[in-house]
Amino acid sequence: MASPVDHAHAPTPARNLLYLVAFKLRALLMVPLVAVLVLCTRWRFDRDLDDWLIGLPLFLAGVALRVWSQVHLRYRLRDGHALATSGPYAYVRNPVYFGNALLLSAVAVLCELPWMIPVTIVYAACVYGLAVRYEETRLEKRFGEEFRRYCAQVPRWLVRRPRARDTVRPQRATWWRAAAVEWQCLLLLAVPIVKECLEGVLPAY
Repeated sequence: MASPVDHAHAPTPARNLLYLVAFKLRALLMVPLVAVLVLCTRWRFDRDLDDWLIGLPLFLAGVALRVWSQVHLRYRLRDGHALATSGPYAYVRNPVYFGNALLLSAVAVLCELPWMIPVTIVYAACVYGLAVRYEETRLEKRFGEEFRRYCAQVPRWLVRRPRARDTVRPQRATWWRAAAVEWQCLLLLAVPIVKECLEGVLPAY
């Protein structure tokens, strides 16, 4: 059965260090991208209402995906440490990172830079792609054959329909708790507000 880590072609120590650094600093590595979204004034799509009509639903979709993931992951809720395989994890192995990409793409729209969406997705894919390598190595050590079976059934990035219907029914209180620990997502809405406040101060480039 295929393993997420190909032991016949194990990564070098330098590459393992790169994966570890990307995992540990994955949030901080988004700061340069956010800074570009704030400071860039070139090719702005200056349509305030359209920006929010498009960007806000996209932003809420990213938040909803993160909350749904947290309901089943339960890591930040401290409700146990079982391998998450239900909910969005039945479709793809990294739904939280998909949610993050949606959030960052929404911020690009709200910053009147829709052309930055492909750049945002590629940048996020590079950072999260490295971070996932470390995460999967750690999960394989922890869950062993259970995690290897999961990897054989569910793709890392390509969303696929589950083979069996997910019958997990999390309690409603769990959804509220998951939403409560994901409140920091709303801080990203400050990015377009800061950009708006700096309008007239930022040079055109």
